[in-house]
Amino acid sequence: MQSRFVTVGGYRLHMLEAGHGPAVLLLHGFAGSAEDWRPTGELLAQAGYRALAVDSLGFGRSDKPANAPYSLALLADLYAGLLDALGEERASLVAHSMGGKYALALALQHPHRVASLTLVASDGFAEASPLTRAGGWPVLGAALLWLSARPMVVRAMLTAAFFEPERHLSTTALARGRAALQGRENRRALMALSRRYDATDLARTGMRARLGELRAPCLLIWGEQDRIFPLASSGQAARSAIPGAHLITIPRCGHFPQVEAPRAFHGVLLGFLARHHNYQ
Repeated sequence: MQSRFVTVGGYRLHMLEAGHGPAVLLLHGFAGSAEDWRPTGELLAQAGYRALAVDSLGFGRSDKPANAPYSLALLADLYAGLLDALGEERASLVAHSMGGKYALALALQHPHRVASLTLVASDGFAEASPLTRAGGWPVLGAALLWLSARPMVVRAMLTAAFFEPERHLSTTALARGRAALQGRENRRALMALSRRYDATDLARTGMRARLGELRAPCLLIWGEQDRIFPLASSGQAARSAIPGAHLITIPRCGHFPQVEAPRAFHGVLLGFLARHHNYQ
């Protein structure tokens, strides 16, 4: 996939791009980046799609403004603007974890831009922990971010995210996890996001109550052993809230189906896209 930068709404967004055909916009989870989608993007390009994996504002190589009005509305507008800049009228959305609530915001705010939704272990259907909101407090937030970047803590968080962590916790994965939480720019952006938590929460913004308005075909993919957003609570809540959503579960799999079960994940995704990329 090729790296490029696109300026949208005054913010410089980094993305990875590959292929030609119907657009598929790939959104990563918290502390992730477009790189998380590289294997999926390359597969989509080979299958005849234009894969567009973007670093969310505040993450990866995109701008990390400390004073941006972070919100679901802002992110939805930025992604719609990104499609404009790329000459795409519509895109299928594939979104993991945190990216899921951004994809839902885009589908609600700009429904004509969304051909289909694939939500993977999506955020938006669980109550935030007190620590999440405390991350925006000036002194405590800085301390929590420092602690979160310690090697043992990063390892513990990633261990909880996988069903078989010993297969996936490489030195590279651990280093990327730490890097996302380190550095002045990263920490300022993460604290700004925490301060704006209410504006980035599906329930508190009223967007969760509006999910019944969605008309785009929706696929939900969940690992049966997801301990971050458990299937029994978040997965079932998502299926109940989104009209016509089809839930696929993957056994022996945690919070990253695209990593732990790539063959099953990609097979389901390609089948869904083939059926629905021409949705009107």
